[in-house]
Amino acid sequence: MEETRIRTVTKEDLPAIQKIEHASFKDPYPKAFMEYLYHTNKSTFFTAESKGEIAGYIIASQEDSMGHIIAIATQQSERRKHIGTKLMEAIIEIFLKSKIPTIRLEVRKNNIEAQKFYEKLGFKYSYTIEGYYGDEDGLVYYKSL
Repeated sequence: MEETRIRTVTKEDLPAIQKIEHASFKDPYPKAFMEYLYHTNKSTFFTAESKGEIAGYIIASQEDSMGHIIAIATQQSERRKHIGTKLMEAIIEIFLKSKIPTIRLEVRKNNIEAQKFYEKLGFKYSYTIEGYYGDEDGLVYYKSL
């Protein structure tokens, strides 16, 4: 069984990441915004490579003294193989090295599976933002490092 490799994203990875984004989210980020995120978050934009293909990605940013998980997704066929966990661990390691004390993320209120995933990783629900996703509330989670 081939090992999943976590590495920083390259510009050549963006089309495959965009496919995962569109397959994973009701309101995917447009190509231009994904390119913007690539250019502004190069040190905290990772991909998971499995069997020579992009299996998932995570985008994070450092905002003042807090880390922010912007997006994380894996290919449907690669879910439940700990790829998301490996991607989160890679980002947490970066934030620990940068002495970032807290990480924040938002998740759709109806995305129970993602909420359980974040809670398993030690994230705690903090508050709800009404209409965050336009048609749905967003739940804000934090994790202290």
